Amino acid sequence: MGTDPDDVELIRRSRHEPELFGVLFERHAEPMLAFFARRTLDPEAAAELVAETFAEAFSSRARFRDQGVDGAAWLFGIGRNLLSRYFRNGAVEARARRRLGMPERTVGERDYERIEELIDFEEVGREVRAALSGLPESQREAVTLRVIDGRSYREVAEELGCTEVTARARVSRSLRSIAARLEADRAETPIELERQRWKRRSTT
Repeated sequence: MGTDPDDVELIRRSRHEPELFGVLFERHAEPMLAFFARRTLDPEAAAELVAETFAEAFSSRARFRDQGVDGAAWLFGIGRNLLSRYFRNGAVEARARRRLGMPERTVGERDYERIEELIDFEEVGREVRAALSGLPESQREAVTLRVIDGRSYREVAEELGCTEVTARARVSRSLRSIAARLEADRAETPIELERQRWKRRSTT
């Protein structure tokens, strides 16, 4: 049996040994990055969401209570809340990172390469095309301009002849619908995959 502490123990101990929180990051950052990238279809937003999730988790670790929810579920719960806010607002919050004085997260070439390694973009592309076909035309146009063409929200608004607020709302609704479709198409949740991953590690 392995002797590595489980996630719950790491969270508890990190209250007095904050450096241990880095172990949680090493265990879960990449699955979380893939989770966000598949739902936002935006590597920069995905990287920011990972950073904000761990910043929020670190800030709230003293309030963590072991009530039968493992560390992966706790982290992904925080991540899902931030993802919902991203869909509503069209932007990633940075409140936790600002409180901790963390620098702005930038995405480099290696980050893009790693995201490509983590995600089967051919499969995702098929799923996204199927999801796009079911969206209202206004939402489909907005998310195509923003995500596929890489336009700014200002440019999307100009192209669609609407306000930037409306453009953000259309893109957010589109991404929510696509994320729901991708989630429904997968039998296993990222939390369950994390549990299986930790189980394999603990028995080696």
